[in-house]
Amino acid sequence: MTNAPVPSRSLLFLLVALTALGEVSTQLIIPGLGAIEHALVAPTGSALMALSAFVAAFGLGQLIFGPLSDRVGRRPVLLGGLALYGLATLSMLLVNDIQQFIAARVMQGLGACAALVLARTVVRDVWRAEAGPALALTMIGMLYAIVVAPMVGGLLINYAGWRAPILFAAVMGSVVWLLALLFFRESNHALDPRAGHWRTLGGQYLNLLKDRPYRAYAVALACTYGAMFAVIAGSSAVFINLLGFSSLAYGINFGLIVSMLIVGSTYTRRNIMRLGAQRIVTRGVTLVALGGVSALVIYQVFGLSVLGLDIPIALATLGGGLVLPGAVTGAVMPNAHRAGLAAGLMGFAQMFGATCSGLLLSHLHDGSATPMIMIQAGSAILAGLGFYLLRARLPAELSYT
Repeated sequence: MTNAPVPSRSLLFLLVALTALGEVSTQLIIPGLGAIEHALVAPTGSALMALSAFVAAFGLGQLIFGPLSDRVGRRPVLLGGLALYGLATLSMLLVNDIQQFIAARVMQGLGACAALVLARTVVRDVWRAEAGPALALTMIGMLYAIVVAPMVGGLLINYAGWRAPILFAAVMGSVVWLLALLFFRESNHALDPRAGHWRTLGGQYLNLLKDRPYRAYAVALACTYGAMFAVIAGSSAVFINLLGFSSLAYGINFGLIVSMLIVGSTYTRRNIMRLGAQRIVTRGVTLVALGGVSALVIYQVFGLSVLGLDIPIALATLGGGLVLPGAVTGAVMPNAHRAGLAAGLMGFAQMFGATCSGLLLSHLHDGSATPMIMIQAGSAILAGLGFYLLRARLPAELSYT
């Protein structure tokens, strides 16, 4: 009899916290990007590079930590990643310039990515055929964090300065590390000594990408999150600098917009076993594309306005609430024998989309809302078009057993 974790509320709570850690690390500081640039005497827009560096490290690390956990186990990789996260977050409090801040964010991203990829992998280990709803539930917890974190970050920055949200993230990371150390038991009892080896890792990923359904879900996830990240990274400058919002007001407004992610993920959790991942993601990318195109059309015809941004972005965000858990479920669940590998590559795809979006936004930054809206619309269209083209041969239903 193996001493493996069993499906429980306490384990689910820990996995929700792990899933949320990366998003919290970004959302807490977004209301203070301008304050960080001012404090570190950095050029306007340079803080966007810190966001892009974080998501790049967050994505690349999952390519390593996912298969490594197939080889050595989930627990050591998780604890090591959380320890790195805590140390990197504390180092962000001691930086003197934007270059040091970006370097610390890279290390923070590497640590945080272990939490996300291991959370998704452990769900597949423990819940097995019922992993779809459990995975969507962990995603809902993460999305609640996305809603609340900008509000908390804006409040902390208003009253305690730009370092306060970073200290909050460090405390949260320490608590999660302690909970994992005390209560998480190894869930992978079929270690693969060939997994994660640098000589074979590339071939394993190529083999995974040969699967057409997997590619379809990866493209949908990458482009959808690219569209979302354009708003995540660019909206603070638009709402604060162009529309006159305070940091706190922006955090509240942003939280209300992204609350649609929770609505979408709740729908996914309740219906994914009945409808299947393909139908869920099809509906999701349709909403994402409609929202992205609507935002662009309204901006071009009527100009910049709060409602002209909030309503289309909320529609796209609702679609994202279907795509994020649906695509991960559809890609990871059929790959039980290489769950870490499959989760790692999906995590990389998600962060690759965000990295491309962030780099484009940083390069095209001109003080207007145009780059953010154009990148969001373009990514949203690619999400819908890419998935529709690749899904043509997808089976009607996939087995998750």
